[in-house]
Amino acid sequence: MSDSNPIKRIFDLYTSDLSYQEIERLVKKEASEVYEFFSKDIPKPDPTRNKITRGFIFARSLFNAFILKLTPARRIFYLVSLLFFLLGYFSTNSNPGYILLAFIILNLLLAFELADKLSAKSELDVARNIQFDLIPKHSSKIFNYNVASYYEPARDVGGDYFDIVELPERCYIFIGDISGKGMAAALYMVRVQSILHMLLESLTDVRELIINFKKLFAKNLRREYFLTLNAASVESNGKIRITRAGHSPVFWYRHDAKQFEVICPQGLCIGLNDKGVFEKTLEEVTVHPGTNDIVFFYTDGVNETMNVMFQQFGDENIKRVIQNNCDKPVEEIKNSLLRAIKSFRGTAHQYDDLTFVILKAD
Repeated sequence: MSDSNPIKRIFDLYTSDLSYQEIERLVKKEASEVYEFFSKDIPKPDPTRNKITRGFIFARSLFNAFILKLTPARRIFYLVSLLFFLLGYFSTNSNPGYILLAFIILNLLLAFELADKLSAKSELDVARNIQFDLIPKHSSKIFNYNVASYYEPARDVGGDYFDIVELPERCYIFIGDISGKGMAAALYMVRVQSILHMLLESLTDVRELIINFKKLFAKNLRREYFLTLNAASVESNGKIRITRAGHSPVFWYRHDAKQFEVICPQGLCIGLNDKGVFEKTLEEVTVHPGTNDIVFFYTDGVNETMNVMFQQFGDENIKRVIQNNCDKPVEEIKNSLLRAIKSFRGTAHQYDDLTFVILKAD
């Protein structure tokens, strides 16, 4: 009997793949992202005005920001549908035809916007697949180091970059972060990889490599963007040469001493108008980890992971997890760190890309 009920069939059709997680995502993540998108065009409130006036100005500004994001033609049709709705609602004759017409126009506009979104989503899916194809499929062991890595973008595509380039005489590790997120940052990261791979054909010294990379990469970099980058050369004898261009430091856990050393060579980020200071101040540091020592490269999405209270995971938590798991295989150290990060974040939104590389010496 229930199967013959058309209302139930329609309800089942529209809710068959609905889940609590999807509703939670809509309320907690997507709503905040939508607000963030429109709030960029909303002027800051005037504190001298009262709350009611500020609320009215905010609502008006938010509405204008929404309207101006539509194409001119769709903007006109939206305003026409709004006019029809008001005519139908406030008409003394209570004519439902106006409201029905407004409903039809709004649904047509919704269909157009949905088609645009799905088209863009399809292109983003392609971009995401290409970006993940560019993530290195590195060996689990490089010379006398066991290696584990992790990459998770905050959006469909990300602005973090890491690469492991294995050559017979040495291996290069690059990890960087372009300011911003999304498609623009991801496009810059493809350019980062192409330039670095080109320079590796003729250069071996990591300091010279980054200096030459900066000259090429910064030429067409837009003013609002900058890049931080760590470059490391792992030699066949176990030595690691590290150069840092404004990026997060590298953590070196010395197993015998049971303590961390923070490797933070001097260096500016790439993209600033440094007037030649970059080349003069860029420093290279050489370390030689011993047996069971751990070297940790990461982007700021790791230590700046935030929970619902907007507290950051922090460097000390990273060190604690590494030290507590220092006698385990490198993959288990990676998994322990991921569990700690996700447990700390809880239901909070992932605000930044998450990338790290772990080396553990035999």
